[in-house]
Amino acid sequence: MTLEHWIRVNTRQMAPRSTALLKLIFSDPDLAGDEPVWLHELIRLMAPFGLDERATRTSVFRLTEQGCLQSRRHGRRASYEVAPSAVDGLRAAWRRLNAAPERHWDGDWTLLINAGGRIGAATYATLRKALANHGYCALAPNVLARPTDHETRGQDDLAELGEDAHMEIFKVSGRQVTGGRPPAEFGREAWDLSAARTDYERFLQQCAPLREALRSGHTPSPEQAFVIRVLVGLAWHQCRHNDPMLPLEFLPEDWPARSAYDLYRDLRRHTQVGAQRHVHSAPVVIPAMLARPMPELCAQAA
Repeated sequence: MTLEHWIRVNTRQMAPRSTALLKLIFSDPDLAGDEPVWLHELIRLMAPFGLDERATRTSVFRLTEQGCLQSRRHGRRASYEVAPSAVDGLRAAWRRLNAAPERHWDGDWTLLINAGGRIGAATYATLRKALANHGYCALAPNVLARPTDHETRGQDDLAELGEDAHMEIFKVSGRQVTGGRPPAEFGREAWDLSAARTDYERFLQQCAPLREALRSGHTPSPEQAFVIRVLVGLAWHQCRHNDPMLPLEFLPEDWPARSAYDLYRDLRRHTQVGAQRHVHSAPVVIPAMLARPMPELCAQAA
């Protein structure tokens, strides 16, 4: 298998959305990260995924309208960077994406409470579904809970979901939430892990041949390294999206997350230098005035 074949097949099968690609590029500190990027550079970076200038401009404008990005004008050109209001949520999502899977339960629980039902039924139903992917199960109509570990942060979970997630956060000590049942038994009953298992197994099948090719001496070009890194990141994001990220005590013994995580980290390491080289292969100095955080409203890109 050649690297170009893997890229071609997986680009076609994954059909990545431009907004997802842009979010990943701006959240990866080894790529754009928090730095401003010229619009014409974003257009160049999107081209290998089959996205033309119009599609990229539309997606950038949409993310700006949504408050994820902000634009700065410099003459007739525009640069884009993560909007200050979106920084916390994007960083929380990045920490979750890259968190090691082998975490132990500290015996406590994080509770999120819709106090007084102040969040409307429709909004709460949406939040409850989203928080299920963060490891929360429903204990009562307005109470969600997840077992905590040293990396669990209820603030991160809510920050990632945006301004509608106004819930009270409590910590509860002890094992009374499980009703005395073993954690693994409670885990089987309270969380559906089938989708996450399928995603991890698919990721291993999809990306293991790529690691073998890289280990056997296939050296990617900078553009190939960049495309591989982004495609692998999107596939890994799908795994984490469906994984409640439970502590080990709540998981089955044959849980495939560790093997998949090791593969993900290996592929990032193999592509880091080349991907960075591609992102910065046409450096354009952005004036310092554009790099400073500014509170004003985003200007529409040209």
